Amino acid sequence: MTGEVRTVPLRVGGPSGSLRGRLVRLLVAVVAGVALLIGVVTLSLVRLLPARGLEANLSAQAEAVTTADIGFRPCVGATAMRSVGTELYLVDVAGKTRRPACPERRTVRRGPFAPVPGVDLAAMVVGGQPASGVRGGVAYAFRPVPPPGGRRAAAVLLAQRSSGQSNELIGLVGRRLLLAGLLAVVAAAAVAWAVADRLTAPLGRLVAAARRIGTGDLGTRVAVQGDDEVAEVADAFNDMAVALEHEQAEQRAFLASVGHELKTPLTTVRGYTEALLDGTVDTPEERRRSLERIHDETLRLARLVQDLLDLARLGRGQFAVALVDADVAAVLREAAAASADRASTRGVPVEQFFEPPLAAHVDPGRLRQVLDNLLDNATRSSPPGRPVTLAARALGDGRVEVAVVDQGPGIAPEDLPRAFERGYLWSRYRRTRTVGSGLGLAIVKALCDAMGVAIHAEQASGGGTAFRLLLPQRRGMATWSSGQVGLPAAHNGAAVVESGWRRPADH
Repeated sequence: MTGEVRTVPLRVGGPSGSLRGRLVRLLVAVVAGVALLIGVVTLSLVRLLPARGLEANLSAQAEAVTTADIGFRPCVGATAMRSVGTELYLVDVAGKTRRPACPERRTVRRGPFAPVPGVDLAAMVVGGQPASGVRGGVAYAFRPVPPPGGRRAAAVLLAQRSSGQSNELIGLVGRRLLLAGLLAVVAAAAVAWAVADRLTAPLGRLVAAARRIGTGDLGTRVAVQGDDEVAEVADAFNDMAVALEHEQAEQRAFLASVGHELKTPLTTVRGYTEALLDGTVDTPEERRRSLERIHDETLRLARLVQDLLDLARLGRGQFAVALVDADVAAVLREAAAASADRASTRGVPVEQFFEPPLAAHVDPGRLRQVLDNLLDNATRSSPPGRPVTLAARALGDGRVEVAVVDQGPGIAPEDLPRAFERGYLWSRYRRTRTVGSGLGLAIVKALCDAMGVAIHAEQASGGGTAFRLLLPQRRGMATWSSGQVGLPAAHNGAAVVESGWRRPADH
């Protein structure tokens, strides 16, 4: 059914190379990368913070030890430090270290808790300034011993292993970071799948609808949901489908009109030829009239075939033009004379109102084709005895304005903007008046566009229709102009000349 909205569901699964799969993989990769970066930064901070805290703690302990009388009781300080996992070293003036000799070692182990870090202790003794840091997984604090405690030691050095605390903390934090990263990746995959489904489902419906249209079902539409870019695409798709459906309807109407136009003269020719063959027409006068009618219908068929050929060229963009500075007045005279001969049998005169010289940058042959089409339409629309007017004037800017005016039934104002659409006037007025194939005006518009000629249709002042053409100015140096003039108006059923429009001089 035309205009019916059909929504085609999208498959939940799809190939790995689909847009949905790429979106999911991309979002998961981004989240995993961010989680990895956060984990690296966090673990580096976790590794650094315990060492820094331990370093500060050792500095405080070193200050406490040096304020005591370690020169007389160094074993007390060593025992106190070892109880918390810290090793106490005494440093002499040469930078050499030794552990205090303690006779009671019941609460301490034999080996040192932490080795001496690889630092220049001699330089630190000479400098005489407290120092602390972390070297080789060992946190240390160096502090000179002020007199009188410095009789046995120039300084003290506290050392404690930092790697154990850092590794334990890194393991704890790392496990939690890994768990959080896995949860983030899973959540990202779920969100990406939902978002991808929301994005790709309308595209899937568009694909299905496009395939249905490709099979000839031009009534297919897609549901427009939301107001995002995908909705705009769906709306544009529906507009395209409507245009295609309208174009198909116009093509069907066009084929029907062409069939009708071909059938009528063929039927007439067949009837007269059968009459001539079977002897029904036996007098010389009747035979001549029959042959004249056959000739007229043959010419009608030739014009229709030529219209079809021109329309085919129009569809392929093959309307070639050769633009030159042309004598427009000569083209107007030839077109008016040929049209007058064709219209004389219908009793429709063709009047001319222009004064040479007139020149414009056009293709004379194509301009003649445009004028022939417009004049044939005008003489066919005008009733017998009512003249068709061909007028022209030169404008002040060098352009030439041409008008073809008939006194027929005219075109409704709302139809004038669509007068040059293929087959539109035929479908609009075929039931109320005699019309052509509906191709001529479309060909006229295409030829005018190719030459750079502006054309539009309007209602004539006395009834009927006026087609106005604005021809581009010539490219030569001479000035072609006959001043500012008005267009012909209708008076008592006939076109009369306003000031400035003149009949061409007799030659």
